[in-house]
Amino acid sequence: MKLLKDSESQNEITTTVEFLVPFTKSIVDLLSDSEIKEWVLTKELKNLHLNDAIYSGGIINTTSIIKDFSVSILYVGIRNFILTIKGREKYEGFCIIITNKGMVVNDNSSEEPTNESKILKNEFLNNYKSPYLITETFLKFRKQGS
Repeated sequence: MKLLKDSESQNEITTTVEFLVPFTKSIVDLLSDSEIKEWVLTKELKNLHLNDAIYSGGIINTTSIIKDFSVSILYVGIRNFILTIKGREKYEGFCIIITNKGMVVNDNSSEEPTNESKILKNEFLNNYKSPYLITETFLKFRKQGS
């Protein structure tokens, strides 16, 4: 892995946060909607490029690779879900776990977490808690895919 200059690394992290915050919020909003039909949920997850999301017997269970993240969802009914987003390679060690009860964000969920995972955790939390706008980065992702 090549070492990036500080400004290059910060730009990449900023772009990643611009994707990750609205992506995460979009998924959580869908999974938390008490009036959503399962087939609509599956369709909307596919719009977020979670293409293996299949509804069966009241359960949606899917894992996808989106950008540099592994995204897993276990949905077992309205407002009963576990969303896990784990960093890979560059963001190894970064992990978000969200349930209908709350959220945990870690930067040390692997044996060898990267420095970027700690920075990403801090930037993600700073931006996730505040109101956010849908970013160009996220809109491009929705149009083009991962």
